[in-house]
Amino acid sequence: MTYVSLPNDLLIEILSRVPGKTLARFRSVSKQFKSLISDHCFLRLHHNRLRDSLFVISIHEPLPNSHNDFYALLHKRSDTYSKRYNFIVTNKANGIVHAFTVMFGCRNFRMLSSYHKLLCFVCNSGIYLCDPMNKDLKYLHDSPWSPLCFNRSEECLVSFGFVEATMQYKVVKWPHDLDESRRRRLPNGLITTWKKFNKLEFEVLNIDIVGNGGLKVSPWRRHHSPCSYLLQLSSQVYVNGFIYWTTSDFQIVSFSLQDETFSTVNPKPPCFCLDIQGSKETRFFTLSGSRGNLWMIDNDVTSQTMEIWMMDESRDGGWAKIHKIDLGGTHSNGNDGRVHMLDIRSDRVLFKLSSTWSTWPLFCYNAKSSTLVNCGRVFREYQLCHSTDGLLSLHNLDTY
Repeated sequence: MTYVSLPNDLLIEILSRVPGKTLARFRSVSKQFKSLISDHCFLRLHHNRLRDSLFVISIHEPLPNSHNDFYALLHKRSDTYSKRYNFIVTNKANGIVHAFTVMFGCRNFRMLSSYHKLLCFVCNSGIYLCDPMNKDLKYLHDSPWSPLCFNRSEECLVSFGFVEATMQYKVVKWPHDLDESRRRRLPNGLITTWKKFNKLEFEVLNIDIVGNGGLKVSPWRRHHSPCSYLLQLSSQVYVNGFIYWTTSDFQIVSFSLQDETFSTVNPKPPCFCLDIQGSKETRFFTLSGSRGNLWMIDNDVTSQTMEIWMMDESRDGGWAKIHKIDLGGTHSNGNDGRVHMLDIRSDRVLFKLSSTWSTWPLFCYNAKSSTLVNCGRVFREYQLCHSTDGLLSLHNLDTY
C-alpha cells in the first residue's frame, strides 16, 4: 500500500469539517494528526465551521409519592428535605439526548450557555458543567469563600462564558449584596438604596482547554476591580465574551471575561432615553443574549406593547428596533410584566412571560403575518441553548 502524505493546509481544511466525536478518534492515526488536532488555532477553526445545535433544556419536579413528601411540601421544609428534579435535554433531530437528576432542597436552578459546546448548570447544591453532545455532567468544586450560588432574593450569583482569544471557559461568582436596585423605607421615613461599590470583589474559576481535548480546572481566585454601578443580578446575560447587566439608573454595564474589567455600553438603547417621570413606571426592560447579539426588550404594560432592540455598532445610534409586538390579551393572572426571550430570528420571536406560577405562558410571534400564537405553558426553567460540536470531553476533566 502506498502512503500519501497530504499537506497540512489541506488536512486542516478536511479535518475542520469532521464531527467532534469522529475527530477525537483521529488523534491515534499519526503524530501529524495528533499535532494538528491539538492545536488551538485548529480548535477555533473547527468550532467556527461546525453548525450550532439547538438544545431545549426543561426541568421537571416529580410529584410527591409518599405521605412524608406531601408533609414536607406543605410545610416548606426545604432546609431538611431534598427533592429530586429531572433535567431533560432535547433537540429536534434526536429527541432526548441527555437526562440527569439532581437532588437539592430549594427551587433555585439556572442553566447558563457559553455558546461553545459546554453549558453551566447552577443549583443550590453547587455548579456543574454540562456537555449535551456527549451526555455528560460534572461537578465543579465549591469556592472556599462563598459556596452559595443564589442570594436571598433567589437571584443567581454565577456567570459563565467562553473567551475565544485564550480558548478558556470562565465561571464568575458575584457577592451576595451586589444587586440593590430595590428601594427601602428607613424607620425615619426616608427612602434609600444601597451604596455603589468603589471596588467590587468577586471570584473567578478558569477552565482551560488542553491539547488533548481535555479541560484543566484552576483553583478559585479572588479579584478586585473598580465598579461604581448598581448592577441588577436578575438582568445578567452573556454575549461573545462579555457579561451584561442593567442598572437602577438605566445604564447597561459590561464585564469583559478576558480582561476582567467593567465598562458602560454607549450609546444607550433609545427606550432608556425616555422621560423617567411616569413613562418608565409601567415599563419592564429585559436584556437578552441570543445568536451572538445583545438585545433589549421594552415591555410597556399600560399599552401592552413590546419592542425588541438589537445592539448594532455599525449603525448610527448603535441600536436598531427589530420588532414591535402587540401583547394585548396575553397578561393573565400571575404575570409580573417581565419578558424572557428564548430565541429570535428575522421573522420569528419565541418568548415566555414571567409568572408566579410553576409554569409560564409561551408565545411565538410571526413578523411576516404580525400574529402572536399562544404555545401553551412551559415549566419555569425552560431554556434554549445553542451548543457547537467540538473535541472537548468532560471525561477528561483535570480538577485542581
